[in-house]
Amino acid sequence: MAGSVGLEYVVDTARRVWNMEPHYNVRIPPASQAYKPVAIDALWTDYGLRPSATNLAFMVQIVPQQSMEQWRRWLRDLPLRAGLLVSDEKYLLQYYEPSGKLEEREIEPESLAVELTAPRSRLFTPKALTEFRTGQLSLADLEEAISERSFSFILRQREALDQAFQQAIQGIIEEIGLPTQRKQSQSHRSSRTKIAGHGIRVAIAFLAARILEDKGFFGSDSIPTNDPRSLLNRTVPRANGFFKKALEESIPHLNDRVLQHLAVNLGSRVSFALVDHKDVGLLYERAIKELPRELGGTAWSDLQRHYTPVAIAERMLELLPLERLRPEERVIFDPAAGSGSLLLAATSRLAGMSDIPEDINQRKIYLEQHVAGNDLDQYADLVTQLRYTLAKESLGETIPFPFPAHFSHHNYETLNKTNIGIKPRVVVANPPFAEDGNIQRAAKFIECALSWLEEGGQFAFILPQSFLTSTTHGVPDARKLMTERCQLFEVWQCPEKTVGIDAEQAVCVVMGSFGKPPITQPTAARAIFSQVRIAETRENGFLGSTWISQLASDGSNWASFTAPSIYIPVSTVPLGNLFYIFSGVTLKKGYKPIKKCSSEDKCKLYWQMKWRDKKRLWADPTQVNENERWIKYTSDFLYRTATEFADLFDLPKILVGRAVNRGSENPLAAQLDTTGFCPNNHIFCILPIKQIGKHNSGYKTNKTPEGWEHLGYEEQQLWLLGILASKLAGQLSLIGRNTRGLTKNALCQLPLPLKIDLRIIEITHRIIQRDQNHSPIPEPDNLREQLDKVVEESYGNPTWIEIKRTGVPPELEEWKSERTKPTLTVLGQVLGISKDNRQILLNLSGLLDDQDEAWLPLLPELPGWALDGTVFEAELSEDVETFEELAQRPWALRRFRHIPYSYLTNAELKEKLRIDSIESRL
Repeated sequence: MAGSVGLEYVVDTARRVWNMEPHYNVRIPPASQAYKPVAIDALWTDYGLRPSATNLAFMVQIVPQQSMEQWRRWLRDLPLRAGLLVSDEKYLLQYYEPSGKLEEREIEPESLAVELTAPRSRLFTPKALTEFRTGQLSLADLEEAISERSFSFILRQREALDQAFQQAIQGIIEEIGLPTQRKQSQSHRSSRTKIAGHGIRVAIAFLAARILEDKGFFGSDSIPTNDPRSLLNRTVPRANGFFKKALEESIPHLNDRVLQHLAVNLGSRVSFALVDHKDVGLLYERAIKELPRELGGTAWSDLQRHYTPVAIAERMLELLPLERLRPEERVIFDPAAGSGSLLLAATSRLAGMSDIPEDINQRKIYLEQHVAGNDLDQYADLVTQLRYTLAKESLGETIPFPFPAHFSHHNYETLNKTNIGIKPRVVVANPPFAEDGNIQRAAKFIECALSWLEEGGQFAFILPQSFLTSTTHGVPDARKLMTERCQLFEVWQCPEKTVGIDAEQAVCVVMGSFGKPPITQPTAARAIFSQVRIAETRENGFLGSTWISQLASDGSNWASFTAPSIYIPVSTVPLGNLFYIFSGVTLKKGYKPIKKCSSEDKCKLYWQMKWRDKKRLWADPTQVNENERWIKYTSDFLYRTATEFADLFDLPKILVGRAVNRGSENPLAAQLDTTGFCPNNHIFCILPIKQIGKHNSGYKTNKTPEGWEHLGYEEQQLWLLGILASKLAGQLSLIGRNTRGLTKNALCQLPLPLKIDLRIIEITHRIIQRDQNHSPIPEPDNLREQLDKVVEESYGNPTWIEIKRTGVPPELEEWKSERTKPTLTVLGQVLGISKDNRQILLNLSGLLDDQDEAWLPLLPELPGWALDGTVFEAELSEDVETFEELAQRPWALRRFRHIPYSYLTNAELKEKLRIDSIESRL
């Protein structure tokens, strides 16, 4: 029964048992790149969807006896739950137990139907559409918990496809000769740059067409096409205008050798059968990065650099409580759509909701009309349509995933409720960050977007991270507007290079609803402080640490979103009430420090933070470069030579770095200067107010710590230095500061205890003496440990959350380990929040605990909207059975969902329950 007879028998048997058709001749990439893709004879997927690395259930393959051992090895690495290898009259079934153990059974052909219906078959039986309502199917909700094998396969697949794509693009660039363009004339360079742009456009179009081809867009019998021109000719009549633009406007500029590079790297040697919409987004992003920066203007605007990673877009829509809006009201609008990531995420989010129309045609119309886009660029929708086409192929023809019916090309600043053309209830956007004069465009965007919303409308905006702290360019007014008129659900801080193609800027995401609740609700703040590039954020939506923020009532101060607030149980006084802060000097362009100072010149000793020994608290003059010891303190040499500071620089003082990155080991770099240095402008100088008779604007001595008047100026400085050198003060300094440095006002606001602890002065004095004697520093450093302990006692031993500022966040491994664990569905509710915002009182079903509720550390995946006590559904790792275990593994509770139908009145809810009850009896 080998060959086609065996295949027909097996397929007919499985179809009859499972009532589901397989996919035929699917080209699967093998585990090793040494092999070409192999065609699987018959492949069943969950819900009958297009194959992807996370939905493969069962395969059947006719295998020659001599290849049986090789196929058995391949099956171990493919992300399949089971496979049946047929050779002569031998049927070999391999399947995975829940423990991950691979089982192997040889079965008789006549007992195949029994094997496919045996209890163990639940381990590999494909999930059927009849198990779910149509309304529950979407790109997001069809993602199963990723097994370790699937996860490994996805990583290998992405690496292989990325390598093939990059080789294709690099081959184009080398063929065109861009690396040598410096030797060419300007016109020749411009011509070659444009040809490179045409090459990358065609590469993206050919990649997209090959994905469609391997996904069965042209029929299951389609053979991979190695000719880009031929495949695009075949695609243009059936797909959107991006393919036509590539075929008609770009291919004529490319010679056959350039097209051969595409054919060799993206043709039949690779398979795109298992890619999903996320892989497509990543590949598109990598291609755009290679686009020559010189290209601009409308001719190239279809290649959008205004790119939001798919994972970030999906997380934004996932964490908005759209369930609070009635289905007919859920119109999601992106006024700066760019390449369409947020639109795709919006369609996916709506498609996964249980209360939208179930009829396929009505459902398609609903999704078309409830997602809307706009972009000033007339070609922006080309790439968006392309990505919708590819995303739809990830689902298959039976699942509606339509392009938005409304896509306009206006300047969003001119839109208002009368001319916008739709009635958005949700606005999501990644607006431009540029500045128009003294106004930040993102701040102006906030005013526009909120003007389109009515009470209860929701929003999610990607903004520059400086939006949280800036005091200029209209940002404080925008923050105040949002505070006064909105409820904020979430505020994220993502590191540089998370969003955008060319952008280096760190970003924040602000999410909430329009309309102020009677009682200010807490907000979930999330952040990654480290500057280490974490691919999991851009590719999978990892958001780092989470804390609860209670927004201050003054409207414009969002300091509690920048770092976890610290509840200090003792009275404090702002640093600016006791000390005067002024900045170092700035050398004029072309003027440098000098080695010696003649007697007739007015000079001062120079200091830069780079000379600081990071382990010591004393500014050691021997660390200064001997060629940069002096600066001339004159108006010719410096931008500022105010006489009021001239003598202050000569005094012993505390030096604090102002341009210290928040993601550094020591964000509050402080040292004692006993030499009388004049530092550069990147350093703050601090002196006691009483010593010099000066105070910063808005700060004046009105209350001093107990024992303050008995201290000399040197002791006052040692007390402050000891506090600034502590871990607690470093954490306090993160609150309200931006990513790149420390402002004078933020330093002035640093709280100091209203009681002097003389031990701080004593320990700090001993550290300074050790530094001045150049004594070795032991490891561990007992003096610094004592100092940290005494400082915390001085602040009343507050509890605080320390976010790791350097390296890979420690939470990342915990997050990754939970993602591959099987889950069960639970119901939960937050019943209370502790005074220090560090714990929640959680009621949770599905545990084996005797109690239904317990105080737990804040769950890092908990949505901000759930902090107000809204009941939620969530997925819990199956092996977590008690609150104690959940406290130890807080990432185990994830994929939160708002309860449905929350918008119904009591009468409407009763009516719905009555109708559902009648339907269930029928």
